[in-house]
Amino acid sequence: MNELFEKRAEKYFGDESKSFLKLLAEKPTQGFFLNTRKASKDEIYDLLDFEFHRSQLTDDSYYHNEENIGKSIAYELGLIYPQEIAASLTTKFIDRKDVKIVVDMCAAPGGKTINILNRLDPDVLCISNDVKHDRSLVLSSNLERCGLDNVIVTNKETAKLADELQEKADIVILDAPCSGEGMIRKYPEILEDYSLKNIDSLARLQSELLQDAYRLLAPGGQLIYSTCTYAFEEDEDQISSFLEKHSDMSLIPVDLPSSSKLPGTVKLSPLNNTEGQFFALMRKSGIKNDGNLRYMKPVKDRTVEDFLQKNLILDEYYLYKNNDRYYLSLIPLIDLKNNVLKYGINIGEIRNRRFEPNHNLYRANSLRGLYRYRYDLNEEEYTRFISGNEFRADLTNNYYLITYRGHSLGFGKCSSGIMKNKYPKGLRRMI
Repeated sequence: MNELFEKRAEKYFGDESKSFLKLLAEKPTQGFFLNTRKASKDEIYDLLDFEFHRSQLTDDSYYHNEENIGKSIAYELGLIYPQEIAASLTTKFIDRKDVKIVVDMCAAPGGKTINILNRLDPDVLCISNDVKHDRSLVLSSNLERCGLDNVIVTNKETAKLADELQEKADIVILDAPCSGEGMIRKYPEILEDYSLKNIDSLARLQSELLQDAYRLLAPGGQLIYSTCTYAFEEDEDQISSFLEKHSDMSLIPVDLPSSSKLPGTVKLSPLNNTEGQFFALMRKSGIKNDGNLRYMKPVKDRTVEDFLQKNLILDEYYLYKNNDRYYLSLIPLIDLKNNVLKYGINIGEIRNRRFEPNHNLYRANSLRGLYRYRYDLNEEEYTRFISGNEFRADLTNNYYLITYRGHSLGFGKCSSGIMKNKYPKGLRRMI
């Protein structure tokens, strides 16, 4: 154990520090939550093929002991998302009223975006951002798997995002880069580079990110600040300093067990049978001005629209084009210039004068009842499909939404009685 961390742990947890340090030798907890945007709790329970139990802290998240939950059927179908219990709690206490726009500033790999959208109305728009391009690709993939479609995925500096969306977000999530003390059980190597210098450097970055969050947040809006560390400099001191700078911001107290030294904020740890997490929920005073938002200009394309009308029952929708890809949304989307990976649902592109659909078109939750052609796999066909194989199907020649036990999985193209597999190669796996 790192001597510096042990000394700091005594300050973090006082009389409970010995118990805390002893718990660090135990296995980390593992959790997941249900994607209730895609199915009801009971429907998801029916597909959980591993043991799990509910947390005493919340009825929204569950513990499990699986070695790789990503191999489960429920994960493949986008019905669950692996996230530690304490991290899932950060979005639980928001006020759901009058929320139209959410911004997740440091969103990858996507858990907090998915979790908060599970708690909000389906027509809420989310801008889910990560400054690192490779992480934003992972973010986009996870959102697609879970079928979340009213999302714009961006790859921007948070300062530039704040310039574009100043005081427009009803909820801002800042899951800040941190020293990671709360993840030591999972990643013991964190202690190899553990230093006060690193903590101070991260605290300065967090302070800058909080200023960007403040600029993004609309009057009357809510700000969630979270870290997976115990450091006062990154947690309690960070929030105290932020509130001193902004008299129009106030804490919304959260009723949870907590080791935090700042009343109204939450700090959880192995003492609570979780990994480490700090979070604070705050509100900005005032009334939001909804004006001055710039929206994307819809496009028209006969080839794309003919495909959509043939394959889906769509009355009103918005069709967009960005970097030769076509995007669809059932709500208007904000125009965010540059560094945008995805506007809503990536439906495909035109190749050789033919429209080629994208996997995302057949995973979108908002479209699940609108496909004209669909095929539900049996167990044997499911195994073949996710392995990338074709199978025989006595169906007309069309594109088909492929489902398993009624839940969307992807799509295939039936030709002469053979269902040609369109499941992305990067997602295929052998069972």
